[in-house]
Amino acid sequence: MLMKKDQQGKAVILLTIDALRADHLKSYGYHRNTAPNIEKLAEKGTIFINAITNGPESPTAFSSLFTSILPLLDGGFSPLPPQKITLPQLLKENDINTYAIHSNPNLGKFFNFNRGFDVFLDGERYKKDSTNSLKHQLSAYIKKLLDYNNLSNKLIYRLKGFNTLKTWLRKKMPFLTEILLPFTPIAYNAPYVVSKLISFIETSQKPLFIWAHFMDVHSPYNPPRRNVLNFRNKDFNITERKFLVEKVYLRAKGIEITPKMIDDLKILYDAEINFIDEYCAILFEAIKKKIQSNCLIIIAADHGESFYEHGFFGHQGSIYDEVLKIPLIIVELSKKSIKKKVKETIQLIDITPTILDYFGIEVPENFQGLSLLSMTRGESIKRKDFVISECYQKSGYMKRNQEEGLILLAIRNQGWKYIFDEENDKEFLFNLNLDPQEENNLIHENTKKLLEFRAIKQHHIKKITESYEEKLKIIKSIDKLKLDGLK
Repeated sequence: MLMKKDQQGKAVILLTIDALRADHLKSYGYHRNTAPNIEKLAEKGTIFINAITNGPESPTAFSSLFTSILPLLDGGFSPLPPQKITLPQLLKENDINTYAIHSNPNLGKFFNFNRGFDVFLDGERYKKDSTNSLKHQLSAYIKKLLDYNNLSNKLIYRLKGFNTLKTWLRKKMPFLTEILLPFTPIAYNAPYVVSKLISFIETSQKPLFIWAHFMDVHSPYNPPRRNVLNFRNKDFNITERKFLVEKVYLRAKGIEITPKMIDDLKILYDAEINFIDEYCAILFEAIKKKIQSNCLIIIAADHGESFYEHGFFGHQGSIYDEVLKIPLIIVELSKKSIKKKVKETIQLIDITPTILDYFGIEVPENFQGLSLLSMTRGESIKRKDFVISECYQKSGYMKRNQEEGLILLAIRNQGWKYIFDEENDKEFLFNLNLDPQEENNLIHENTKKLLEFRAIKQHHIKKITESYEEKLKIIKSIDKLKLDGLK
């Protein structure tokens, strides 16, 4: 395939931060400046104030992001079905170099997120890798030792200075991540990810696409002392950290949640954002040196995080806006953005069309998202009247398909939001303009609006059911072909 001239000298760097709430960044109105380096970069680009994820957890969110199709449609999301073409595949077909690094267990090769990437570094590989290399044998031995009698957990929370030593090692010698520290909840943390990204940038050639996913903001929160001190006069001691992470966040039996506990958890969370931001500064400087122009940097989250606004922490089984509203920042190097802030509602499914548009690649007709490039230039785009976010869940936890879970979805339209909870057979209707905290359910007060949303819901669920039935037919036909081949 001949490459278009406008593709040859371009690069796109997509940085995604797991569980980052939009309203914990200063540019979205937060009282703390948790990410000064990201904020400084954002000043050169466009901030999308009302960005919505189409999936409230990583599998559904990234399925939406990379395929530009809602997660429950066209064969589902976990694993990505072959009929859903991904962004990296389209880029690869157009001879664009593709690199990825992440350590989210839901985004690995097993779930087909490696499709189309020339290089795919997966931090979760330590858990299942059977390679016989000396490095991996040593890693497996150390992991086995530290797993004995929950030793690693005891070291982290009980041995004074261990957490500081761990942080120092990972900062000063990121390569040790591969050998010494895969037993921690996050195999690739910000120092290691940035180290690899800089290596990609310095050695690769345009046209180039890089995706990096940071897991540091995801629970359990255990930020370095220096980042906590940016928001608090005194660091939390080991006992306090353990209590907040293992008792409060997990809502242990007998724990009565207080405002102070929530505030303390938020400080740990904010400090994790600040930790990532430190290394973003290093990354941005490397990008500036190597790629001075024709580079699009996109910063986004897959979903947000709850801090007990509706009676729980985290993001499992929730579809309220503390989980659905995400940051989205787009910066084109060497070009000033005409539109600094966009208030119109946009979706995660818009990211792939935006990247394809930047590379001059035609967007497939079945993609549901729209390119946002024109919005960064002060223009408007014509989109559907409503935005859908959805997942399967059961007992407050994410499920991967219709057999395991039930539909939980949210539909927003012109300042209104509707939630359908299939498991509990409940509906909610909120006027977001008057009730942004989603506290007053108006299903009995506004029947007309409720019926409008029900019609959209019923049409969408019909499409989900048809899609699922089609998936079952495909699976049966593949199984039959395999059996016929064995005869």
